[in-house]
Amino acid sequence: MRTQTFISSMVLSVACVSAANAAVVYDTIDPFTDAAFDSSATAPNGVVTSTLTGSIYESRFMRARTNSSTSSSSSITIGSGSMVFGVTRVGAASTSVGANQTAEFDYFPNYTGLSGPNFTNFTSITFNFASNFDGILKCRISFFDAVNGPVEKTMTGASGSMTFSLADFGGFGENTPSMDGMNITFTRSSSNADGSLTITNLLANGAVVPAPGAIALLGAAGLVGAARRRRD
Repeated sequence: MRTQTFISSMVLSVACVSAANAAVVYDTIDPFTDAAFDSSATAPNGVVTSTLTGSIYESRFMRARTNSSTSSSSSITIGSGSMVFGVTRVGAASTSVGANQTAEFDYFPNYTGLSGPNFTNFTSITFNFASNFDGILKCRISFFDAVNGPVEKTMTGASGSMTFSLADFGGFGENTPSMDGMNITFTRSSSNADGSLTITNLLANGAVVPAPGAIALLGAAGLVGAARRRRD
């Protein structure tokens, strides 16, 4: 009986260790490793397109905009693992609500190969930021196939991290678990003063997925325990 108890405990212990070692799924939305640039001053209506590597998406469309070219210009600079959204004042200093600048990103899967990202275990989108903007800074994220509309949150402080959870989006729509594209937009308003926002570690996070042998080992522990009870 001591042998049975030992085997049961050993199987259960191995299963628990295996489950504990199971990793959370992290998928990169944008590694920001390519060199890309856009400016509202030089291309106010332009879109810069990039093919991504190391991303759950195949391509990125980005555009920098400002609602008044006489008050400020905005730019996006990507490279070395970060995105920098910068604003340069053109006119006089202003705290007008109408002084808005945006950095907008559209991410698209491989429509030709029909290989969209798999969001089966999706829990949240997270990123880190550092900013010296004044005024109001917001981030809005929308999935093209989400149940609810865009989710917008205010970014506060000089640095930190932001989280957009599955609950924020109200779940996913008809395409679950293979998702369509998504949009991320950063908006600075109520000021045209010089400043910048830096974004890193833009990730789609997933739920814990047990290691392949963990469930089988737990099942084996249960069978050993059941056999022991019958013999007892």
